[in-house]
Amino acid sequence: FGLWGDFPNQNEKENDIMKLSSKIIAVACVAALALSLVACGGSETTSTASSAAASTSTAASSEAASSEAASSEAAATEAGVKTGMAIVSNTTVADADADAAGNAQVDSTAAAVLVGEDGKIISCKLDVAQNKVPVNADGSFDTTATFKSKQELKEDYNMKGASAIGKEWYEQANAFAEYVVGMTAEEVRAIETNPDAHNGPVDADIAASCTMSVTDFIEAIAQATENAQVLGASADDTLALGLSTEFSSSAVQPADNEGEGLVQTDTTYAAVTTDADGKITSSIWDCTQAKFTTTEEGVVTAKDETIVPKQTQKEDYGMTAASGIGKEWYEQANAYAAWLVGKTAADVAAVETDAEGHNGPTDADIAASCTMDVREFNNAVAKALA
Repeated sequence: FGLWGDFPNQNEKENDIMKLSSKIIAVACVAALALSLVACGGSETTSTASSAAASTSTAASSEAASSEAASSEAAATEAGVKTGMAIVSNTTVADADADAAGNAQVDSTAAAVLVGEDGKIISCKLDVAQNKVPVNADGSFDTTATFKSKQELKEDYNMKGASAIGKEWYEQANAFAEYVVGMTAEEVRAIETNPDAHNGPVDADIAASCTMSVTDFIEAIAQATENAQVLGASADDTLALGLSTEFSSSAVQPADNEGEGLVQTDTTYAAVTTDADGKITSSIWDCTQAKFTTTEEGVVTAKDETIVPKQTQKEDYGMTAASGIGKEWYEQANAYAAWLVGKTAADVAAVETDAEGHNGPTDADIAASCTMDVREFNNAVAKALA
């Protein structure tokens, strides 16, 4: 009975007193009555103390329950398999002259990862958008150029002949992606490279399969792992990465713009996971814009020292003011990526867009959250799931 344990004993005493013979003298009755009052008083005191203790216990239990609920909610938010993607870009420029064409080039290394609850990589995919635009001596360039990622090029990238281990770019990239499985972001960052050998990995376990520079791989994989989020993927899902680059609509010839041309390549990235039925379980949409100016003298200049992905820019991208729904680029991209969950590659290919409304999706379920052009992302998803 705990604190309430005195009550049965006191009641028994009271009953015994009431059963005493009527011959017992009045003094004894008075004494018995006094004893009863004392007992009741003691019980009242015990009851008050017990109530206070119970109240304190209840409050403590309630507080503990609330704390536990909050912890469970936080754990639910952080727990689970995570999907991540990151992009690391570098630009290269060369001026044109009468003897040689100039060059406006961006190399964007993309890493997609599936990360377990323990922070270790379950799966990794790598690709690079190497967008080269030759520039003529008068600053002009071909606006009809098309681009393929290195994974798309496969043998056409033509590294095998120059490789000391006789492997093509995609083979080495895939080997390195497999090598980091089981690692944390910290362990990936700790991978040693050899500055005297193209910054290839030093570890013998991977050096036999990959000798090309992995410095951008390391940074992209580490960032993707650190930034990964719970988006619905499971550990046994299939991870894929797709890239799509668009060029012609962002090109301006110097002759058409008072002597200053604009070379701009926009690459869209899709990290996608699918289940055994081919349905999307998570997806991430990101984009990079590389801009270069050209002059009629053939001078090529990168407009930005650092190419920052739109997901990283957040509000700094500055779309909210121009948006008919008042949403920033990353908000619309995330909404659309989430909307694709549960769909198949065929479903994505069948998404209708409004040609008179920036080619945004027409489906009412997503149109309220995304009105921007989704065609390049759909194309990147299609490439990832091909």
